Amino acid sequence: MRRIVLLMVALVGINRIGCSQTSGDWNLEKDKDGIRVYSRNLLGNRLKELRVQTTFQGTLSSLVAMLSDIENYPKLMYKTKTSRLLRRVSETEIYYYIETALPWPVENRDMNVRLTFSQDPSTHVLRIQINKVADEVPPQPQTVRVVDWLAVWEVQPQPNQELKIDYHCRVNPGGSLPPWLINLTAATGPYESFKQLRKTIQASQYQGRTFKFLIE
Repeated sequence: MRRIVLLMVALVGINRIGCSQTSGDWNLEKDKDGIRVYSRNLLGNRLKELRVQTTFQGTLSSLVAMLSDIENYPKLMYKTKTSRLLRRVSETEIYYYIETALPWPVENRDMNVRLTFSQDPSTHVLRIQINKVADEVPPQPQTVRVVDWLAVWEVQPQPNQELKIDYHCRVNPGGSLPPWLINLTAATGPYESFKQLRKTIQASQYQGRTFKFLIE
């Protein structure tokens, strides 16, 4: 039983709005340490869409710097085993490969990812989109390629260097795992990841950075 619980917790750590239609209102799954995690069902899909609402103490620049630090993702993102930069097209477009560790006997999940940043010039709201892309890195031995993954951040700068964050995501990890197993503890991965991100944004290597596309 303990192994099953660990499996369910790990699955939702695979980093995750999509155009899918939704059914029903958001259900609050977890509210702790100023991090609220919600879920709702997707029509035509037995998996759930997730939403996180929280605040970070920091700047837009420090957030972009942290999320652009691909090699540090194993320390940032829940259950990430490895991540590596594939191409840095520009300040606003990055491609990378990521593998998420799952407990034995389940195979790890992996995927190729595109990360983009954009900012509304009038509201200064930062939009961050992360989605699975074509297989620049081919499928690896003893891993299962993620079928679908799409995550969107909407970040509103607030007074006193505070960031108001609204995050949506969906994921289909592939393989034969039953959706009820994936959905049962869906709040754990996002909660643990955002707790670590909120702490790490204060690290010295992410302070004092500037980006040409970004207005604080």
